Amino acid sequence: MNLKQLYGQTEAAVYVTMQPDGEIRADTVGRPAPQVEIRIDQNGEVLYRSPGVFRGYYKDEAKTAETKTADGFVRSGDAGFFDTDGHLKIIDRAKDVGRLEDGALFPPKYIENKLKFYPNIKEAVAFGDGRDRVCCFINIDLVAVGNWAERNGVTYGSYQELAGLPQVYDMIATHVDEVNRSLAKEPLMGGAQIARFLILHKELDADDGELTRTQKVRRGFIAERYAPLIAALYDGSKEADISTEVTFEDGRKGVLAARVGIRDTRLHPVAAPPPVLEAAE
Repeated sequence: MNLKQLYGQTEAAVYVTMQPDGEIRADTVGRPAPQVEIRIDQNGEVLYRSPGVFRGYYKDEAKTAETKTADGFVRSGDAGFFDTDGHLKIIDRAKDVGRLEDGALFPPKYIENKLKFYPNIKEAVAFGDGRDRVCCFINIDLVAVGNWAERNGVTYGSYQELAGLPQVYDMIATHVDEVNRSLAKEPLMGGAQIARFLILHKELDADDGELTRTQKVRRGFIAERYAPLIAALYDGSKEADISTEVTFEDGRKGVLAARVGIRDTRLHPVAAPPPVLEAAE
């Protein structure tokens, strides 16, 4: 079956980009569709223009002026970039993309999704907006890592014990390094490589307020609850102590205390941006 990925919005009469035959890739949404112009704003937002874009929102001129530029481009609300082959990659909602101290783009969801591609990683939370580097919390997947432990004769008594094993840190470090390598190949994303990470001693849980009921990360709450761990990630510590209130399956509450290890990672040279091609006269 000739399955493809595409990108579009109602305001665009659906199509903005699509993948040509023979160019099906898991991490892109293809090339601009016929008669569609795309430009990337300074904040990374994708803007598009075509004969099919909407004239305006019904009886809402203010919203139309906010969404549509004077020269007819529509603000998608999504951040993205073109790879070296001319395929568009959508990385996050534009409002959620931050910047590191040096001005490099910091798309947290894009980084987290790359990590969660690995079956051993269930959840990830990236930090870096306004900071000098990117650091991450990681939740291991108990089933996947538990099966790995069983196959390799690694014994453990709880999620907390499994998450703290050096062998598990080594495994996750390999995944993080692979993510950094892939980010380094993308000139705009190379500055967002993960410098340090830790494996949380517990799974992020909606019952503990760390996730929404639809399993979305509550970043503000997590940053407040795990402030000592974030501080340790950025001050060079090799480990940090944390005590967290947890809710058990029967509704009882308790406190889970742990000493969490922190790993430094390797940063790879960033690929040079592609040359700018001048239009033929």
